[in-house]
This record gives sequence, structure tokens and C-alpha cells, in this order.
Amino acid sequence: MTTPEIERLIERLSDKDPSVRRSAAEALGKLGPQAQAAVPALGKALRDDNAHVVFDAAFALGRIGTAAVPVLVDSLGEKSIHMRARALDAIRMIGHRAVDAVPALAHQLRDTAGEIRCYAAEALRKIGRAAKDAIPELMLALKDEKVDVRRAAAEALGDMGAEAVGPLCNALKDNDPNVRFDAAFALGRIGPAASGAVPALMESVKDDVDSVRYIAAEALGNIGPAAEVAVPVLTKALKDNGSEVRAAAAKSLGRIGKGAVPALIGTLSDEDARVRRRAVIALGRIGADAKEAVPALTELLEDKTVRTQAADALREIGSAAAGAVPKLIEAMKDESGDVSRAAAEALGAIGSAAVSPLRKALASDSTHVKLRALTAFTHMGDTAKGAVSDLAKCLQDEDERVRFNAARALEKLGHEAKPAEAALHAALQDEDEDVRYWVGEALKRISGGNTSSGIIAPH
Repeated sequence: MTTPEIERLIERLSDKDPSVRRSAAEALGKLGPQAQAAVPALGKALRDDNAHVVFDAAFALGRIGTAAVPVLVDSLGEKSIHMRARALDAIRMIGHRAVDAVPALAHQLRDTAGEIRCYAAEALRKIGRAAKDAIPELMLALKDEKVDVRRAAAEALGDMGAEAVGPLCNALKDNDPNVRFDAAFALGRIGPAASGAVPALMESVKDDVDSVRYIAAEALGNIGPAAEVAVPVLTKALKDNGSEVRAAAAKSLGRIGKGAVPALIGTLSDEDARVRRRAVIALGRIGADAKEAVPALTELLEDKTVRTQAADALREIGSAAAGAVPKLIEAMKDESGDVSRAAAEALGAIGSAAVSPLRKALASDSTHVKLRALTAFTHMGDTAKGAVSDLAKCLQDEDERVRFNAARALEKLGHEAKPAEAALHAALQDEDEDVRYWVGEALKRISGGNTSSGIIAPH
């Protein structure tokens, strides 16, 4: 379907003035798929003597999309390298919708012009998994004399799945570090299906180039538990001179999971605080499966360089970290830094084992301690029901922050907070608007009403 506007623009593509032809092509590009009727004329414009017109025509065809693919494929048979390059650019713009161009793109990987081979590989990468039929040609392109072609081929194979693993492993030995980087990155994108690449990636973690070591460590983490054999290599990488490598190694150890726990526990005693911190974060990422690390993490609550991260890791481990409760209670009392917040959240995640000491904390003379204990109960869920009477008493505290947080903790409990109903009704007269709001919300939850009270939430 065409319109008078599109017909005028098509006519202007034949104008003697190249600036007019350019503006017509540009205008058609802005119309996108609506300009489908202009595809044949834009295809002719790809053969224009003016390089700028060719560029704008190709861009317009790319914006039009799928309907332009046949014309663009036909253009790949032309002699002009510039025209073919622009056609490949347009196909790349169309991306996965240009799947019908895959055979022609695969053929272009053997073109005598390195520029064309590179653009063809990049277009196949944009098409993605639907371009799997081009894998054999992309494998050959990994041996291309041009570095840019090898890099583009490696990137494209990263979307092709397990079939690409073998060739990409070979590319990890390429003379150019950029190709090695792209090959490792591609294997990481393939993820668990690239488990066969683990030995090769382990070698790449020892590469002379920082960026290659970093991306290889990242890729092992993306493969996940199947990369457990790489734990010793990644543990050693925690001491790498490159900060990005150390960070990637710790992150990957966390993704590998339970199999990395013993090595990470051993790393917690490292003399370098940065290494200890990364190991702690990795254990937190592993979560409940890292329960063997609880004693060591508990000791680190006294290490000023990593104690906040240690508390965060204990929070992620959850109820299995019950043995850390006494030291978390002590850490919760700390008024310097962020460790008290982290300790309170960890106690909330641990649950029932923390209820009794937290109830005692609510009776503390320290407002800071009471507030942190209330934070813990707010994160505890229904397990906090054992502290309802203590929370109700906090509604009468002289500090409005304590009353506010007590009301919020009771609201979280919903119907389980019914024993505090009388205290909540009394608190409806609180002088603080924020306290009154959350008291009202708590009473609604107790009565089974919805959480929308009609009271405007405080700012």
C-alpha cells in the first residue's frame, strides 16, 4: 500500500540532484515499515553513484525491515564493495527478522574483501540463533587472516549454542588477545551448555592479558555448577593483580555454588582484606548451601574490613546461620558504620533462633538497639509473632521512631498481631502522623481488611 507522500518521495529518488535523492531516502527511512512500497526504488538507489545516497538508502531499507530483505540479498551479488557493505549494514539493522538472508550472509564470509567478511559475521550475530545454518562458515571465519573477522565470528558463535563450543575453545588460543577475549565472552554467553569449554577457560584464567583472564573467569561463572573443577583456579585468581579479575573470580565462585564453599572458607583467612571481602560476598551469593561457612563468617563479624559483608552473607544463609545469633546481636549494637543494619537484617532472616535475644533488645535503654531490633522483626515475617507483646509495649516508647517502627512491624504480622489490638487502638491517638498511619494499617490487617486505608501515606 502506498500514499501520495510515499509516491512523491519515490519519484524524488530519481532526481538529478543527489541532495534531493538523499533527503528522499532519509524521509522514507523515518517512515519505517510504512514505506514498504518504496523498497524496489530504494533497492535501485543502492546502486547510486553518490556514496551518501547509497548510505541513506541502505539505512531506509534497514528501517523498513523484513520486506526489504530480498532486495538487500540481491544487492550482495553486486561488485561494489561499498554497496554490499551498506546492504550488510541494513541486514544487521533488521536483525533476527532477516533470517532469510542467512545463506547469502554465510556465502559473504568467503568474500575476498575483509570488510565484507566482517560485516557478514556481524549481521549473522544480530540474527542470532536463527542463523545456526551458518555455523560451519563461522567456524572457518575463526581462522581468517583478519583479526576483525575472527572477532566478529567469535561474537556471532556466542549465540549459536553448544555446537560452537569446540571452535571457540580453539579461538581461546588465538594470537590476538581481542579474539581470545571475544571467544571467552561468547562461551560465557552460551552458559551451561558450554561445560565442555571449562578446561580451556581454566587455562585462559592464566592468560597474560588482564582482560582475557577477567572474561574467562566470568565465563566459568556463567557455566555454573558444571565448572566446579575450576574452583582451585578461580580461588587462586582471587589474588590476581587485576582488580577486575579478582572480582570476576569471586562472583563466579558464588555462581558455581556449593562445590566452591570449602575453597572460599579457606580464603576467608587471607591476609588481603579485598580477597576476604570477595570470598564473603561469594558465600552470600551461594546462600543456604554455604552453611558450613557460618563459623568462619561469624568470626569475621569482628573484622572491621569485612564485617558488614559477613553479616550480609549470614543473612543470605538464613536459618542455618543460627549459631551466629549472639555475635550478630553484639554487631547490631554497633553505632558506627553499616554493620548494625546488616546484622539486624541477618537476625530477621535467621528467624526463630533470634526471637528471644531480640525481645531482650527491645527492652534496652539504647534507642539505637531498639530500632535495630525492630528492623529485625520487620524482616522476620510470621516468626515475629512471639514478640507481639514486646512490640505492643514499644508503641508507648518516648521516641517516635521506635513507635513508628513498632507499628510497621505489627502491620507486617497482620492477623498474628491481634494480641496487640488494644495497644494499637490506643496508639491511634499518637501525636505523630506517621505512627497513626501505620497503626491504622496494622488494625486493618488484623481485621482482615485490605491494606488500602484511605489514609494518605506519610511522606
